[in-house]
Amino acid sequence: MIDSIELVQIAAYLGAAISVSFASLSAGYGEGYTAGLANFALMRQPKTSDQLSRTMLVSQAVTETGAIFSLVISLLLLFGGLDVEGGIVKAAALLAGGIAMGLGSVGPGFGSGYAGGYACSALSRMPTKGNEIMGNMLIGQALSQASSIFALVVALLLLYAIPEFSHLTLNQQIMRSVSYLGAGLCIGFGTFGPGTAIGFVAGKASDMIGRYPRERTTIMRTMFVGAAVTESTAIYSLVIAFLLMYAL
Repeated sequence: MIDSIELVQIAAYLGAAISVSFASLSAGYGEGYTAGLANFALMRQPKTSDQLSRTMLVSQAVTETGAIFSLVISLLLLFGGLDVEGGIVKAAALLAGGIAMGLGSVGPGFGSGYAGGYACSALSRMPTKGNEIMGNMLIGQALSQASSIFALVVALLLLYAIPEFSHLTLNQQIMRSVSYLGAGLCIGFGTFGPGTAIGFVAGKASDMIGRYPRERTTIMRTMFVGAAVTESTAIYSLVIAFLLMYAL
């Protein structure tokens, strides 16, 4: 028979595994995608080797952001000195924290990789605009990674800001546990679309700057508007996650 403390530890172990594995999936793909297009761009414009390498490495470093957040959450779940009291409610909160961070990093990982790859492609077409293209790439990736920051906030709250519910009945504890799991799933899945799509917007913007550098101002303005509207759905998910955690 599994006791309360063991149940919480099992949930923490599963949460740690989910957190780092899902984040590594998308971050690894995103970094490889950037490197692939960087190699393609290098063959088109061999003289830009240094610029391309720098752009590629900077992009990969930013793409790694969500995976680093997930690694931190995983380490906290394993070695962070978390309270193992609380029964199924605490277990659900810890598992939900791992789910939130793991799933919440998937979209930004894909999106940042896409933005970086097309920045390298644009650089091979217009090497004289390297600084502008990298600047646009970093802005787009930062907007894309905002979704993973939302997930990080929810994950940390689930790990450390859950009150004691031992006074509740079993049915009430189950309902509270489901609400925490719902919060983790909400922010996790809710950031997938915005994180991926904003990277797509940034990648296409960099591509167009490489083709039509004189239209850079118009292209970036359109990118900002599109990214802002796209990010709104991640904010909706964040609001619902907060409501599930604290208002029900």
